[in-house]
Amino acid sequence: MLGADGVMLGSRLWASPECLIHPNHQRAALGRDGDGTIRQTAADIARGYDWPGEFTGRVLRTMFVARWHGREAEHRAAAEAARPEYLAAVAEGRTEDSGVFVGEAIGLMRGVSPVVELLRL
Repeated sequence: MLGADGVMLGSRLWASPECLIHPNHQRAALGRDGDGTIRQTAADIARGYDWPGEFTGRVLRTMFVARWHGREAEHRAAAEAARPEYLAAVAEGRTEDSGVFVGEAIGLMRGVSPVVELLRL
């Protein structure tokens, strides 16, 4: 469709019922387009992952991300104490309090589909 020689299926498979993510996060993402995502480190810092600075992850733009994006040093200082609440927000489907990993292709998707339908030849 977009002239690609290959495909990247990460976000498409993420928007499947088989994905181990709270359905609230999928619903929130499906209501956005690629501009509703951002490359950042806040979600990794919150989870306790210390990636080198050049490695960022794309997530939905949420209140959580807005609070910490650009304030990484301050976030690192507060992250350990806040980690249980952050992990609870992710598990409970509180999208605005989470860093929800999903790619820009989310804007091309309209719904959650079973993997068997996505991979059917």
